[in-house]
Amino acid sequence: MRQSDWLIMDSAAGLHGKNLTHALKLSHKVLVPIQPSVFDMATTSGFLQVLLEEKAVRKHKTFIGVIGMRVDARTKAAATLEAFLAQFKLPVLTYLRDTQVYVNAAFNGLSIFDLPEYLSGRDTEQWQTLLEWMAES
Repeated sequence: MRQSDWLIMDSAAGLHGKNLTHALKLSHKVLVPIQPSVFDMATTSGFLQVLLEEKAVRKHKTFIGVIGMRVDARTKAAATLEAFLAQFKLPVLTYLRDTQVYVNAAFNGLSIFDLPEYLSGRDTEQWQTLLEWMAES
């Protein structure tokens, strides 16, 4: 699938019921950002369970991927997040580090992909697996 064919929807946290079912009918892939904090994992647990029970997901028409937010993949926090997600059998597609690069780019009306390599190279590299997963049919 070409990036130009992507339709990206953002939803409120905790989308459920008919709204979730309808959104999943329109979706091929769902990204769930989660931080490795006890609060994020506790509140996301119920949502992930509901998501996995949806017909589109069970019938493999919609796929779920997780993004570890504000975490270094080499840390104990990342290992804790992976252990938590193992119960759902969901992949952590990438870990995005906690950095001011995103904030500074947005402040100037840019994304990290608009910045010079020396400012955002480490961050754009973290996005590659995610973009590859998104591009898979």
